[in-house]
Amino acid sequence: MSICIKKKLLLAAGLMVLTASSSVLAEIEVKPYGSASYRYRGRLWTASADDSSATTFDHLNQLMWQVGLKAKVDDRLSLQFQIGNDWYAGESVSWSANNSIGTRTGFQNLYVHLAYARWNPGYIYMDVGVIPATNVSLDLLERSLSTGSYNEAVYLGWAATGNNSLIAARAGVPVITEDDMKLAAEATVSVIDPRTQRLTTAGDMALDPGGSKSNHTSFLMMLALPLTVGDLKVTPEAAVVFNRNYSRELEAGDHERLAGFTASYKVKDGVSVSFMGAYGIVSNEFSRAGHYGGTTRSADVDTVTNFVAYYSNGIQVGAGTAIKAGPGTFAFDLKYGNSFNDASEQAKTATNTQNIYIDPRYTWRVHPNFTISPRCRFFVTMYDEERGDVNWKMEVRPELTFGGTF
Repeated sequence: MSICIKKKLLLAAGLMVLTASSSVLAEIEVKPYGSASYRYRGRLWTASADDSSATTFDHLNQLMWQVGLKAKVDDRLSLQFQIGNDWYAGESVSWSANNSIGTRTGFQNLYVHLAYARWNPGYIYMDVGVIPATNVSLDLLERSLSTGSYNEAVYLGWAATGNNSLIAARAGVPVITEDDMKLAAEATVSVIDPRTQRLTTAGDMALDPGGSKSNHTSFLMMLALPLTVGDLKVTPEAAVVFNRNYSRELEAGDHERLAGFTASYKVKDGVSVSFMGAYGIVSNEFSRAGHYGGTTRSADVDTVTNFVAYYSNGIQVGAGTAIKAGPGTFAFDLKYGNSFNDASEQAKTATNTQNIYIDPRYTWRVHPNFTISPRCRFFVTMYDEERGDVNWKMEVRPELTFGGTF
């Protein structure tokens, strides 16, 4: 076959591939979106100890941005991708954050917020990848994993610390699909600590003729039952982190258990209310791993030998409302949290902490795609009176945010 004929065949094949690709892409619905906002925040700190108190004030500017796209392949398959910085919590603005050549130390804050596919043939739906996750149990879990206690879960929440996303797989089954009532059962699975088991060695065999000791991976499983009845939406949920604390030495683990619910109700056009609550508990009773207020979740010989038990408890409840008012919307949230180590009366006194979160804000829509949002949040922390040091502290955060979307 001559070179000329080969070139013509390759060209024809390439045109066929391009034509097929163009045909497929033409059938996909793609919708890009994005947002950028700038926030000024003041921070007024006050702390009280017996008859004395102290106050400080500072302020900072923050940047939030994100960009993404949604792609609908057909009625059964869709995908969504979103990148940006810490768009919910915000990224502090500074000279080094400008990434100029004189201050360049690495990449700027950039995260994958979402990157998932949803398959929904009707009788089941599945989300896989970096999926959206707004489970209230995650508020407690994040503090537990990041700080070793449930303290301040009402201040931060999963939105601020995880951008409302989780690397996981979620499957749901519609149970009731009536017009005035819908109920589904959802299960979500993710990995917390991917521990590995060592291969048997001569040393292991001498210590344990039966073989290498187990070292189970810690994984998260969440179950939720989203229910919609008219204008009422209620979602009870439960979560377990299996082998959250684990000891290879003892081949024993402790599970973290969480439960919660969210509810919202549309009172009338422009007025809605919401409620939430969650409870979590975890200990190191069997694994002898870690300590209260620490992030160690695996035990070695030393931690087993120097074992100090803890029983971490956490609870949070809250209510909120959103009211259409003038050219914008007024919203108000009130939350309460309590956390402590219940290992002993002394431990409980030293760790018993109550958190109160107050969040009034107004979103003024000066343009269909541009808003100005004044806000003033209150973070109140109270300690056990028998503790003997700081009695309470409070942070007041006045804020003003400007943002645009497309």
